[in-house]
Amino acid sequence: MFTHLHGHSTFSFLEAIGKPGDIVKKAKELGMNAIAITDYNGMFGIIKFYQWAKDAGIKPIVGVELGFVMDINSQIAVNQIGNIVILAKNKEGYQSLMKLTSFANKEGMKGKPKIDLQTLKSLWSDIICIFGWTNSRIGKMIALDEKESKMLEIIHLIQGTIGGENVYLEIIAQDYNENIESKKVNDMLLDLSKREHIPCIVSNNYFYPAKDDKKAREVALAIKDGLKIFDESRRKPKGQFHIMTEEEIRTILENNGLEKWTIDTLIDTNNRIADEINVSIDLNQTLFPNYETPDDVKELYEQNKDQLVVKK
Repeated sequence: MFTHLHGHSTFSFLEAIGKPGDIVKKAKELGMNAIAITDYNGMFGIIKFYQWAKDAGIKPIVGVELGFVMDINSQIAVNQIGNIVILAKNKEGYQSLMKLTSFANKEGMKGKPKIDLQTLKSLWSDIICIFGWTNSRIGKMIALDEKESKMLEIIHLIQGTIGGENVYLEIIAQDYNENIESKKVNDMLLDLSKREHIPCIVSNNYFYPAKDDKKAREVALAIKDGLKIFDESRRKPKGQFHIMTEEEIRTILENNGLEKWTIDTLIDTNNRIADEINVSIDLNQTLFPNYETPDDVKELYEQNKDQLVVKK
């Protein structure tokens, strides 16, 4: 059974639609054992997602998609900042995700929430990092025809930081007849994966639960961009970005010319990662810190407690 490790809910704020509960419901309908939500720049829907998934008997895979640069102080145009997908492997990884996301939104703004290599070094714990699609850091470098050596330098630095076993490339299952720009990125990533022995996963990067939701997502994008649905300049994503079945993923990859053993390996890698992930979030508890009162304050209280009676 195929496992989606990259996708977005309505908490990606007008970039996607579909409440966490709807995403879990769709995964359940398709007989999936696990599914991930990796919203842009935030984890606002994670608790709801976690609760819905647990209730449905589906493993929740917790993630986030953040901007990534080598140096947080570097001057890069916002539209050139590529992303990195980060998944939590366990409870410690979940806490690491919260720290990284908080940093991205508080310290790393400057036009777009982002983290850099130094932040990753200081805050990471039990996470998986994924580069793929045209929006990723590596994907944008491929699209801009940057040198392969620069891409490998970034990948190797991250491998050296969080461990090579925790870094993956990602190709996107989109029909090249509809989404031609994904071919160049996919071909390069598959080549890098083979030559550099970097494991690769596959996703279609879902943005809505069902096929029929495509138009609703286009409306959301138009609203976000301050346009109307009949404006010719509005964003019209090319491709299918619903929660696909394994059969749909396989059919697209086969039509794109991938060999069966390559497709099997990609899907098996997705499922292996899902099997290794086990995030536990403590719910229904008070998380306020317990501060011990200093002795001098206790003594002051005892001396004056009779005077602290509140008058009605």
